[in-house]
Order: sequence, then C-alpha cells, then structure tokens
Amino acid sequence: MRKKDNAHKRLASATWYQEFNRFVDLKGLAKRTRQTYLGWVHQLADHYPKSDLPELPPESVLDFLIHIQDERKLRPSTVNQAVCSLRTLYRDHLGIDWDIWKKIQIKFDEPLPHVLTREEVLRLLQTFRCPRFKTFFTLVYQCGLRLNEALHIKPKHINGERLVILIPETHSKSRKAREVPITPRLLKRLRTFWLSHRNREWLFPGMGRGWKSSGLSVEQAMHRSTKSMSESSVWQAIAVAVAECGLSKTHVHISTHTLRHSFATHMLEGNASIIQVASYLGHSSLKDTIRYLHVTEISDQKGREALDTLVDPGESEGI
Repeated sequence: MRKKDNAHKRLASATWYQEFNRFVDLKGLAKRTRQTYLGWVHQLADHYPKSDLPELPPESVLDFLIHIQDERKLRPSTVNQAVCSLRTLYRDHLGIDWDIWKKIQIKFDEPLPHVLTREEVLRLLQTFRCPRFKTFFTLVYQCGLRLNEALHIKPKHINGERLVILIPETHSKSRKAREVPITPRLLKRLRTFWLSHRNREWLFPGMGRGWKSSGLSVEQAMHRSTKSMSESSVWQAIAVAVAECGLSKTHVHISTHTLRHSFATHMLEGNASIIQVASYLGHSSLKDTIRYLHVTEISDQKGREALDTLVDPGESEGI
C-alpha cells in the first residue's frame, strides 16, 4: 500500500498530470466525471508503475484496456469510461491521435429500465413521513429528474407563472439547460414546503452536522443552511422507505433513478410523445428514450395533460 501511495504522490507531482488536471477542470465537467477521468489515469499508472504515461506506446494503452475488459471483466459502461478518460488524456490534452480507440470493441448490454407501476410509486411516496423527503421524491417522479438535478434546484429556478422548473446546465448531465413543466398541484406542494424553511438559496437545503444538539428545529436548521441536502441522506431515505412499504420483497433494487424511469414510462403511457419526454428528461438523443415505449405524435397540450395522470401522494401535515 505504501508503494502505491508513493506512486500516486509522484504522479500528482508530475507537471503533465497537473496540467491535465487543469485541462479537465476547464472542460466544465461534473465533479464526479472529473474524478472518473483522473481515476483512470491513476489506474493506468498503477498498471505501468515504472513508465512515464505520456511516453507509453499505443499498444500498451490498448493492452491495459483489453486487460480491464477481458481479465478484470469490468462492465462495458465502466470500460467505456476508461476509454473516454484515457482518450481525453492522450488525444485531447497531449495531442496524440491514435487509432487504438477504434480497435477495442465494447459490447453494451441494454437491459430494460427498471420501472414501478403507478400503484407502487404511490405506495412508495405515501411512505415518506418527513415533508422534505416526500416533497423531494414527489418532485423527482413528477418531473423525471436525476438525483443531482433535484438536489440543486433553487427557488429562483421555479417559474410559477409559466409552470416550469429550470434545470441549469451546471447540474445537467448533458451540460445543457432545459425547462421541465410542472402541474399547479406540484407548484403548490413546492411552495408550501419552501415556506416551511424559507432558505433563500436552496429548495432542498441540508441541515448540517450537529443541528440536533444546537437546539434548532428542522425548519430552523434548513433555513440557516448554506448547502443543499446531501446525496447520502437521499439514498438512506429511499432505502428505508422501500423496505418499509414492502417493495424490497418484489423488486431487486429501487433507487431515485427508478422514479425517473417510471416518470418516462408513465408519461408515454399517458400519451405524451417520445420527443416531449426526451426533452423533459434532457436526453440528447432519442435512442436514450426510445427504449421506454414506441413513438407517439401528440401536442404539447397533451403532454401537459399527461402530467395530470401521474400519481400524487396527496396532502398531509407539513407539506
């Protein structure tokens, strides 16, 4: 372990690595994507501990990619991450354009997305007793948002007059801003929840460590928070709710993203067109959306009508 740590220190101190680090930062990628890019550079360095990576021949890089695919048997999506990361280093940053990127054949499995029925979504949403989690997961489902997109919504992103929520490019996976329509019912829910804490920065603020010992109420802690709710708190909340409502007995795994898949399927079942759903989901290609259902040509009004077919957990205390 000590040798590995020393190797990583040498890598971090290398001028070319520091320049690549800055190069990745300037690309405006999401934090997790930047970490992935740098992580694969570290793995390549671990594979060739005595070599200077900028001097590696293309055959060595290809051997590494074949190694993680055939010997380590990593998932196709993970191998693709490695290809993208190392291609960014050699081709985009170092200006070395090899043809090895075309030689490795990645066979992607395309399983159908895991989807809940409307009744199961309703059962799950009604299980949340904490107002912030019930509001959060209702929003995720009724707008088809990704976890990171929902966590970083700010009050200013909600346009009550036009009934849309802005998803800025900074937290969109496609790095493109988009607007997602909402119903008056959901708008009311979001307003009621925000009025409970009135945090000017975040719709879903975190509470910070030690808030219980500070004597603050949940609402006061959220009001003072400078950070959004954490991913870990969301993961824990849905895991508890899934177990509590009994869905863990009938489904292998349910996550926040399952609600996004369910949104897409239920919208298409409600006669929204695949073009509209792709736009709502922020898909850059219809190929990502086509797996949900067949294309249906329909008007924008029909798309908004389809929103009203989505299940809602109903009114309860605090929301």
